Amino acid sequence: MELFITGGTGYIGQAVARKAISLGHQVTALVRQDRSSAAGALARLGVKLHAGDLREPQSFAAAAGAADGVVHAASTNDASAAAVDEAAAVAMLSHMHPGAAFVYTSGTWVYGNTEGGPATEASALNPTPLIAWRPAVEQQVLALAANRSIAAAILRPAMVHGYGGGVFGMLAGMARESGSVRIVGDGRNHWPAVHVDDLATAYLSAVEQAASGDVRVAGQIFNVVTEDAVAVADMGEAIRASVGADRVALWPLDEARQSLGPFADALALDQTISGQHARRVLAWEPHGPGLIADLSSQAHFQQSNGA
Repeated sequence: MELFITGGTGYIGQAVARKAISLGHQVTALVRQDRSSAAGALARLGVKLHAGDLREPQSFAAAAGAADGVVHAASTNDASAAAVDEAAAVAMLSHMHPGAAFVYTSGTWVYGNTEGGPATEASALNPTPLIAWRPAVEQQVLALAANRSIAAAILRPAMVHGYGGGVFGMLAGMARESGSVRIVGDGRNHWPAVHVDDLATAYLSAVEQAASGDVRVAGQIFNVVTEDAVAVADMGEAIRASVGADRVALWPLDEARQSLGPFADALALDQTISGQHARRVLAWEPHGPGLIADLSSQAHFQQSNGA
């Protein structure tokens, strides 16, 4: 199967590319600089590099259109993220052929704070301000794909961990600099979690099943969650012990907003999210370590720090 991946040099995209190559797929990845170290790492895996810019859909839409399946995992992660993401998704879908598969990356932050039992794909959405635009793009992707007979699926990953990357690597880096692990809010909140390698497996299951014509996947949304809810206070303590920080400190939300903007509200979310739908339909069986065990490993953060 010929796959096209946006965000191939990113945290999630790299894992998806590794998994795809291991399964024997032909992979092309969108990269801004084909001579960067991250791009070189992809090339050594056997990934074909396509130089382009996410902000310029014309630089890669045709390449995406030539593939059997597309995994859209890129984001500018700035104020332009909504407009750039929408334009990129629309351009790729407009070039893709009927019967191709398109997997779009969303996230569990679209649920906001959850109440009662674990949120499912049928639960009401209350997205945190940082990604308030995301549900509308999800629906636009599904509608355009259905109109063009493209098998699209939306993945909503939980908080991603593994190899010292993502938000957890950021928190560890801040702890090294300040001597304390700073938790936004009152510390009584929870986050759902998924290991990046398990997440990559879910992406490949989704794109493969969508491309095969599996009607249970096309047009569907999947929460990709291994652990429904992990206490943020426990995460903070695991990071503190691992990096040798002095303490875990609470960071009042109003104060955190001054430094982090709307990202602070995302970190203060209290969520319990079910991933059972993805396990059933995608035949997805996570095998990676749990979040606390992963964070407690010194190697987790040494790797992210280049040690």
